[in-house]
Amino acid sequence: MNNKTLSQRAWEWIKSQPDFGSAELATHMDVSLKSAQMVIGHLQELKAIETVSVGVKPVVYRAVQGATPHLPGKNQTAVRPKSQRQKIWQAMRFLGEFTISDLEAASESSRCSIERFISDLVRFEYVIIKRGLQLKAPMAQRTGSQVRYRLAKNTGRKYPIARTNELYDQNLKALVPKPVRNPKTQKKQRELNHAMA
Repeated sequence: MNNKTLSQRAWEWIKSQPDFGSAELATHMDVSLKSAQMVIGHLQELKAIETVSVGVKPVVYRAVQGATPHLPGKNQTAVRPKSQRQKIWQAMRFLGEFTISDLEAASESSRCSIERFISDLVRFEYVIIKRGLQLKAPMAQRTGSQVRYRLAKNTGRKYPIARTNELYDQNLKALVPKPVRNPKTQKKQRELNHAMA
């Protein structure tokens, strides 16, 4: 399993290119254009990449020669789960609609942490599944497709804390009970959990 963050993987690819555009980066890293632009913005802040074409669309970038940006890895002992969930929540609020890969790019968090948090938020209907995997489609049509989610309840900047049967919303300063689901919704969620596993 690749333990590198999206920024680290993107930087490795960028260094090997004479120049690139945000769409090329998005395609190569298999993330949304918005996520690729966030990575580019982060690397620009670190002065690792520069703009080649000014006033031309699409904008062309290249790596700054000799640049060595500090891109910390996914050290679970260095980052508390609380702050990781905060980063994931901020990314969800910014993107609105997203895949797990989008959140990996935007929050620099591990896939496992993101999947756990999404699963908790889906249980309390803070996040909804916009498009699931087409389980009945032929395998060739499923390749490369990702589950898409949408943030349904954006109550503020602090992330919600999920427990077994209730969720504490730090923004509302209130406990939210687990919604009662109908059997069809539960079946769909089980299929999604199986697809994410």
